[in-house]
Amino acid sequence: MAKIEVGTILDIEGLSCQVIGFIVYKNPDDGNKKWTEYRLKTKSGERWFSADDVYREYSISAPTRIKANRIGPEWHKVDEGTQVVVRSEGDVDVDPGERASFAEFEDSTEEKTLSLEMWSDGTEVSEGHYVDTKDIRVTGFKKPPKSKSAAGTAVGAVFLWAGLIMVGVLMEVLSSLPSNKKISSYLEKSSNYTYMTSITGQEKQKADVYEYDGYMNTTEDVAKDIIDGVEGNTQLITESTDDSSVSIQTKKEYCLIYVPEDGDVNGDGIDDIYVQISDRKYNYTSNSSPYRASRITSGWYRNSYYSGAYSSDSAKWKKTPSAYETYDGPIIQDLGNGYLDTYSGSVRQASIDARNSDSGGISSGK
Repeated sequence: MAKIEVGTILDIEGLSCQVIGFIVYKNPDDGNKKWTEYRLKTKSGERWFSADDVYREYSISAPTRIKANRIGPEWHKVDEGTQVVVRSEGDVDVDPGERASFAEFEDSTEEKTLSLEMWSDGTEVSEGHYVDTKDIRVTGFKKPPKSKSAAGTAVGAVFLWAGLIMVGVLMEVLSSLPSNKKISSYLEKSSNYTYMTSITGQEKQKADVYEYDGYMNTTEDVAKDIIDGVEGNTQLITESTDDSSVSIQTKKEYCLIYVPEDGDVNGDGIDDIYVQISDRKYNYTSNSSPYRASRITSGWYRNSYYSGAYSSDSAKWKKTPSAYETYDGPIIQDLGNGYLDTYSGSVRQASIDARNSDSGGISSGK
């Protein structure tokens, strides 16, 4: 089998997958024989590809749950033992030397698989099936996003600590206030997003469009990443009931997270995720469709802005002509108050609590 590394794009039985991480295990109960588990990003969500070159067994699986915490009678155990992490790379949360007990099951056809990994902090379960090597092909490579250097982070932490000491009194006041971080600034600085284009509107306004290049597969996950990036600095978050689009409204900005009309625009076999961000004045003065958005996404984008932000914006910019002055689209009644709004509130409170804790712990003593 060809070499597989982080960034490799595979075709497994017609399913396009990108390797976003891998773990090499050894089994001390079986002569320290090694095998590799590859974490995959696919259009259908997370998958794991197991490659055992010693026994020439290959399988693909997805995370699942066991009903009532019991293994059904359709499964019979074929292997068990201990797996020890030898090394890992990419987006996987293990360290060398970590170990877990495992158990492998097959169904009566000996084609389907069920795997249990019992770690110290919980049990992971996955269900899948065996794959023939002829159905596994390497089709390309996509360079993974670069992570921030540890050195840069450490230097930044030193300067941040020095700054906190110098402005300790001021921080005690500011720590109780919500974050004012902007989505546009986060997108510009994060390695997970690549700038694509800008859409020019009225009144010298524009909207910037980014493509998400990270490892997450859904617009909801990308929304959570952005919420984390701005420390919950949001006013209203709504998920479309017509497609997977998510709108995030802040005090000054309006953000849309969506899948473009053509889905897989860049040709990697996985639907792309775009993020359009603008000042709210752009939305107020222009009703242009988002970049490469479908008719459904475009309509929902306009409706969600009009329903959630237009009223307050029209009071703020009442002397500025608006593209929505004669708008007669439907009013969305259930804006916000969903899971993502709750999630953002938790992130925001955690950020405030952390800053309160930091401000109380500043000291210039030895």
